[in-house]
Amino acid sequence: MGHTEALRVLVVDDSVTARHHIRRVLHNMGVGHVTEVANGREAIDEVKKGFFDLIVTDYNMPEMDGQELTQFVREQSTQRSVPI
Repeated sequence: MGHTEALRVLVVDDSVTARHHIRRVLHNMGVGHVTEVANGREAIDEVKKGFFDLIVTDYNMPEMDGQELTQFVREQSTQRSVPI
């Protein structure tokens, strides 16, 4: 098993097309675990449930945008140092 196969990535974007494109790119890079959600609120639920090695997020989204998500992760989560 390669190093990238063990990576867990959270993809946050309100565009299904964008999420699928990012998932395809990550899979082509060998990333084995990709979780997709549509906005920052859903992303927070996922961050509370499990650990991620990387979060890829859109900036402009309904419900909660990328800046608000980043603030939550950096200030209130147990994964404050995860690359975003």
